[in-house]
This record gives sequence, C-alpha cells and structure tokens, in this order.
Amino acid sequence: MVEKKSEREAIDDVARRLKKKYPEVPGQDIEQLVESNYSEFKHARLRDYIAVLVEHGAKAAITARKHQAH
Repeated sequence: MVEKKSEREAIDDVARRLKKKYPEVPGQDIEQLVESNYSEFKHARLRDYIAVLVEHGAKAAITARKHQAH
C-alpha cells in the first residue's frame, strides 16, 4: 500500500512543481507565494485538498504578476 504524503511534503512538492513550470520566476518568490497561500488555510478543518488549493492560488498570483508586468 502506498503511504500518504504529509501535508508539508505535499506543499513542498507544489513549490518544486511551480519552480519547474515557471523558471523565469525567482525560486524565493515562488516559495513565498506558496507559503503565503498555505498560511491562509491554517485553520481549515478539511485538510485533504490544501495542497491543490495552495497550488491554484500560487498559479493565479504568478499569472497576475505576469499580466501586470506587460
């Protein structure tokens, strides 16, 4: 049986995926966006989809920054 990842591992995976997807964005900026989005869910009762929501929020922020820069 496959062992379920911890929430922290899943969040770290999100940061790694986003760094690969957006190599033009500094890694520290991506980590900050991920952590900022993650902190918004610190009191959430249902924890199963936190990583998905964090990734979605961070992607939206990166896209918004790109549009502001142009």
